[in-house]
Amino acid sequence: MNEEMTTQQIYDQEYIPYSIKWGRLTSLIGVAASFFPVVILSFVFKVVPALDAIAAAATIRISACLVYYFIEPISFQPVLGIPGTYMAFLSGNLSNLRVPCSSVAQQAAGVEEGTPEGAVLSTIGVAVSIVVNLAILTLGVFLGSQIIALIPESVVNALVYLVPALYGAMLMQMILYAPKIALIAVPLSIVTLAISKTGIFDSSMAILISVFGSIIIGRFLMKTGWLDDQK
Repeated sequence: MNEEMTTQQIYDQEYIPYSIKWGRLTSLIGVAASFFPVVILSFVFKVVPALDAIAAAATIRISACLVYYFIEPISFQPVLGIPGTYMAFLSGNLSNLRVPCSSVAQQAAGVEEGTPEGAVLSTIGVAVSIVVNLAILTLGVFLGSQIIALIPESVVNALVYLVPALYGAMLMQMILYAPKIALIAVPLSIVTLAISKTGIFDSSMAILISVFGSIIIGRFLMKTGWLDDQK
């Protein structure tokens, strides 16, 4: 390695190409592995649904999830970074585990999101969350019912508020981090969600409008200089 290489050069020329190489490979393996249960059911157990049932299910699934194919990478990549994005999309649980862990790791280390340092810390945060997640899931599979039986019923009932509380904490963190952008994104999200409740469009379209609307308006205001000082 050239001793004169800067941190940015190492990040651009070695770290990111290496992450993309293995990220693409593991993602493709993950896609192929997703079809293993179908292959086993079809060729081993001879369970094959009718073609019209497969087409109907595929159409419903694609129509429901296609919008997230565009929304989630654009929304989460600035926080996760490129390596963290590959890891998070392969392991799943992006919004409720990977993104919060990535964000907290960067905040705890005092690095800025979107920087090389932030991407490295994000990778560590996502990796740790995956290991802990797998450990807890493994424990839950074998001892889940016994553990839940020991927890008071009031605590078990309160667990339904865990995800909303997590989203609320993330929202406040982002508002404090970029209050001027929050003045755009939060009202836009509330309005589009309220309109979706009327049936004009569904919630996935509301998310699409909120994400891309915030990006477009934010870019316009950035060019005017209004977002130069976030505080």
